[in-house]
Amino acid sequence: MRVKKEVICILLMALTMLLNACSSDESGAQTVTTGEEPVGKQVQLMTYAPYFTEKEAPRRAPSGFTAYTPDKVTDIGIYMLESTTAPYTENYIRYATKWYAHFDVDAITPYTVYGYMPKITGMSSSLSSVTSDGATLTINGIKPVTADDICIITGVKETDTDLKEGQFGWRMENANDNFYMYLLMDHLYASVKFSLKVSEEYAQLRTIKLKTMTLSVNKASVNAAVTLLHNTEGTSPITSVTYTSTGDNCAAEIFNDAEGQALSSATPLNIIACFAPTFSNNLTLVSTYDVYDSKGNLIRANCEATNKIPNLEASRGQRVQLNLKVDPTYLYVMSDKDLDNLFTIE
Repeated sequence: MRVKKEVICILLMALTMLLNACSSDESGAQTVTTGEEPVGKQVQLMTYAPYFTEKEAPRRAPSGFTAYTPDKVTDIGIYMLESTTAPYTENYIRYATKWYAHFDVDAITPYTVYGYMPKITGMSSSLSSVTSDGATLTINGIKPVTADDICIITGVKETDTDLKEGQFGWRMENANDNFYMYLLMDHLYASVKFSLKVSEEYAQLRTIKLKTMTLSVNKASVNAAVTLLHNTEGTSPITSVTYTSTGDNCAAEIFNDAEGQALSSATPLNIIACFAPTFSNNLTLVSTYDVYDSKGNLIRANCEATNKIPNLEASRGQRVQLNLKVDPTYLYVMSDKDLDNLFTIE
């Protein structure tokens, strides 16, 4: 798993056609007279060739991996190893329109790269069992439920368009100098997609505007010990993960819209959250919303619905979908008390 420059050489192929030892100097065409044909009979050959590129065989991204760019300022906790000897110091790289390194590296030294993202306040890590074949990355203080997609990272030598190109800069005499470091990421958590709709009958009478959604679990923190592969062939970086937990409770806000997002009876509102796959039980969803009548008048503000989520059978890197529908068991056309904790899980 070495980081280096990718050299691309552009070659122009020149084609020369020879027939019976006679040829023309004209570009792209060869005109000759053959001994097999009557005198004066000409055979004209037109030859064309495109430009082509030649480069070292790249390390391909594994099937299913796609290019990735963060949609917000993001920090990576990262280890840049020149050898397998200790100590190993966690540094960080920040993404803000491009990647910026907050440490110095030698421009000509190849590095082995391990890390994780996003690096959030409260999270820490350590690197151990480092050999030429891989290492163990332990991350502490991860929220067991979160709106963030937590990923494990290794560096790969080269790449094609299926892998993220991160511009990695460092301090040099020429501030514009840089090289490309290629990062392969894989999900540490499982994911759930909440798909919310309102029943057609109820939508004719009331409008529900969702304001917040909070997902909670009866664990406060997760530690993950991740066995990583020495990534020289573009394979997934994670070999195995061991999750442990501490504490009693964690709540993560997964949706927030101060004005409220109106729920539709036709097109669902999709909200995605992530969770430690071994702690998929005891999940609770709390939603707040406003209720409007058919004329757009606010009739109930900051209502709250609480739903116990069924166990979500999903492994690391898998996503499950949970359909929720506002479907009251009773409707009062002229009343404002027609919705009370009535999100139904289908």
